[in-house]
Formats: sequence, structure tokens, C-alpha cells
Amino acid sequence: MKKLTCLFLIACLALFTLTAGGNKESAEVKPAKAPSIGLVLSTGGLGDKNFNDMAYEGLQKAQEALGITFDYVEPKSPSDFLPQNRMFAEAGTYDLIIALGNDQLEALKEIKKDFPNQKISFIDSSAVIEGVRSVSTKWAEQTFLCGVVAGLGTLSTMDKANKENTVGVILGMDFPNLREGVAGFIAGVKYVNPDCDVLQATVGAFNDPGKGKEIALSMYNRGADFIQHIAGASGLGVFNAAKQVNRYAFGVGGNQNHLEPDHIVATSIRNVNDMVYNEVSALVDGSWSAGLQISGMKEGAVGYSTEYSNVTLPESIRTIVEQTRKKIIAGELVLPTSMEALPSWTAANQYK
Repeated sequence: MKKLTCLFLIACLALFTLTAGGNKESAEVKPAKAPSIGLVLSTGGLGDKNFNDMAYEGLQKAQEALGITFDYVEPKSPSDFLPQNRMFAEAGTYDLIIALGNDQLEALKEIKKDFPNQKISFIDSSAVIEGVRSVSTKWAEQTFLCGVVAGLGTLSTMDKANKENTVGVILGMDFPNLREGVAGFIAGVKYVNPDCDVLQATVGAFNDPGKGKEIALSMYNRGADFIQHIAGASGLGVFNAAKQVNRYAFGVGGNQNHLEPDHIVATSIRNVNDMVYNEVSALVDGSWSAGLQISGMKEGAVGYSTEYSNVTLPESIRTIVEQTRKKIIAGELVLPTSMEALPSWTAANQYK
């Protein structure tokens, strides 16, 4: 796998042009070319211990198991999305482009107009773009159970909880799918603790842990004892803040509990590595097709995990979380998917 730059790709294209008219006889005996994947990461970049790292791991798994090759680019800002996706499309050698994050929507619309035959998998988006395969998860189901833990935990005798009955949730960027995650978390809190105050804030970036820490400290100082981040690498700052003031936090995406095991209670799990691997697998076996693919807790795509955390949850909380998980999987508890739906949903759904 290679990290590509514009200059590198231009050199590769020049070499491709010079060699395209090679010996036809030798071409006939060459083995079939391994599928090639181009990965456009989100602005959090590699090292976020989250979304980007998981996607990269999914491609590494596909490389080992399916024999594919892949290259990747790391956008520094949203303005990089269009030229970096265009690099892969113009190369004409990538069987599939995988783009991470809903903020690549406008860039992919443009690319698809100019390169209608290019296969594109759009990860973490439910947007419908003709000819693009959008792959999303049920964000409300991902964060709901950690919301239940927070709502019960803030009322408990856990050693880092306080008496303020206040928790928080921090977004990286204010996107519709992530806002659904906020709605899910708040719904989980209110399901078991309707009087709890839930503080909300947005960092404005997925790669600013300094600001993430600043916002988290402000929430902790205002009485929050549990904070859920949905903020990519900016969420690492939330963990630093939790350690500094000896409060609790929740991870998101891949299991982050090991990063601060004495302060991260659980992670709102989403298996991005499997999502990416499955896209490549579908390409290889010929089942890949454009359209919208959405999965949730029932399919094992999302959930929560306390593995690798040193925080001891009271057995009563674990029991309620498990009961609730089973209700969601059975379809007995259908979660709200927007902030607008929260008030009426909360009024109609209380844990008994």
C-alpha cells in the first residue's frame, strides 16, 4: 500500500502512458491484475485511533485475505476531497475508490458526473448518489446504550460520578448522520433518566484534540461526569480532559477503552474495518452494486463494549443495558433518528 501525492501519481500516469503500448503477446500470458483500491481518508487522518485507522485496517485485511492492492491519501481539509478523489479517478487504474465521511458528498457528486463508470463506495453516508454505493450504519443504535450507561451512571455511586445529574456529548462536525448519533445518545440517557441535563457542543473539526479537550473541560466544570464523543481524533482530547479532572468518557468507533482504561467506561462500537473489508469483498466476488446499504445492532454492525476498560459498572446497570439491547434487536424498541423526534419519543418511551 502507498500514500499518494499529486506528484507521485503524475509520475505513475506518465509511466503508464509510456508502457501502455507494450508487447501484446507477453500481455496475454500475464496473470489477472489484482484489484486495486484507492482510499480517500477523512480529515482526521491516520493515527486517529478511530475511523481512519479502522478503514486502513480493513484494507490491510483485504490485502492479506483477498490479494488486493491499495493506495491512500490523507486530506488535510475538506478542500482536498475533490482533487484527491479526482487523482484516483483520472488514473483509470483503480477498480474501486473508497471515500470516508459524509463531508465528501459534494466532491463525489462531481467525480461521478465526470467519471460515470468509476466504482465508488461512500462510507458513513446515507446519501443517494446515482452509481455510488453508500454504506451507513444506524447511528442512534450505536450510541444509545452508552447513553443508557451515562443516564444510570450519573445517578449511581460510581466513584467518579457526582450529584449534578448532568452528562455531555461532543460532535466533531455537525453532519446529519452524526447528529443522529447525538439523538441516540440523548435518547439513551432520557430513557432511564428523563430529568438528566445533556450538554452538547461541536468542535468544528475531526483533527483538533486541543479544542476537544477544551470543550470537554468546560462540560466537566459545568457538572458533567460522563461525556460521549463523536469527534474522530478530536475526541482524544476528551479522554485527556477526563483523566485530568478524574471523570468518565465514552469512546466511539473501534474499541477505545484501552486508551484511558481508568476513565473510558465503554465505547459506542461501529465496525468500520468490517464495513471497508466487505466493500472490497463484494468487489472481488462480483456482488458489488450501487445503492444504499444500512446495518445496525441486529446485524452486529454497531453496539457497545466495556472490554479493556478498568471501570467497574454496577451489575444493575449491566442488567438494564442487556435488557435494552435485546429489545432493540427484537424490534421492540425503535429509536429516534433525529433531534426533532426526541421530545415525543422520550415522552412515549421510559424504562420500566
